[in-house]
Amino acid sequence: MSKTDTRARTLSRWQRLLLLVAGALIVLGLSGTGLGTGALAAQPAAKSNLKTVLVPVEGMACIACAASVKRALKAIDGVAEVEVNLERRSARVTYTPGKVAPERLVAAINRLGYRAGTPTEVE
Repeated sequence: MSKTDTRARTLSRWQRLLLLVAGALIVLGLSGTGLGTGALAAQPAAKSNLKTVLVPVEGMACIACAASVKRALKAIDGVAEVEVNLERRSARVTYTPGKVAPERLVAAINRLGYRAGTPTEVE
């Protein structure tokens, strides 16, 4: 096999890879142009019944503390999203009101040894 044949084979492999990547990018691009709107349209309706509260958390001193608070809150059935801010010493929790109450969030934080304040609803 000559060097020219080897280069031609390598080029064809690169071309196939390029076509594969281009095809994947096209498919991903089409998913946001109306072809997948059924799933996207359902998301706002599902999120409309969620509530978000901000819970002050005293006693968090490090990233591990924040991670344990986040892990405990995310484990509660009905909690959709958790953001823990170590600097502000707070947890922002988005949840389904029919499945969980803010008091349960406070209890979960307190069980970890931290002191949760009164949750305030966030718009």
